[in-house]
Amino acid sequence: MDSQTLSPPDPFIRYSHEIAAAVTVPAAARALVGAAPLTTAEAAVVTTACGALSTRIALLRFLALPGTADPGAVRGHDPFTEPMPPALLGRGPMPDRDRVRSAGDRCVEAWRTWIADTGSGQSPVGVAGALSLAAWCSWALGSELRASTRARYALDLAADDPLATLVLRACRARRRAAWRG
Repeated sequence: MDSQTLSPPDPFIRYSHEIAAAVTVPAAARALVGAAPLTTAEAAVVTTACGALSTRIALLRFLALPGTADPGAVRGHDPFTEPMPPALLGRGPMPDRDRVRSAGDRCVEAWRTWIADTGSGQSPVGVAGALSLAAWCSWALGSELRASTRARYALDLAADDPLATLVLRACRARRRAAWRG
């Protein structure tokens, strides 16, 4: 191979956070709906799983499901073959308020754990992802002020976070989830 020919980048290096997110998403789902306080290890799992948009959408879909679903069955969302979950835009059946509130608070706790130890190796992209999921949880419950605050914190960490941007735009436009009226 001559010096002018470029070799394709190694997908495991280039997309390492997406791979880590996909591997950790079932554990993150368990951590988000668990009854015990969030541990440091669980906080790292949540932020790792939130490092990719497809896994955040999968966690959002999981949290919005009525009833209790198996967290171990949660898999990343494939935008090419699966429709976006209606709950993303506040459509469909109303999710369990306590479950969504608790998950949002646990996402914020993961961010606080990262703030306490920024040398933990957790990715700021994943931490921003966790905050954007927390923002969606607040928006889904009708707390637009809390949602916009969480979304702005997420955008401070990752200015191009798509979920945080979507939530912040919904709040600014005063667009509420259909189940909120």
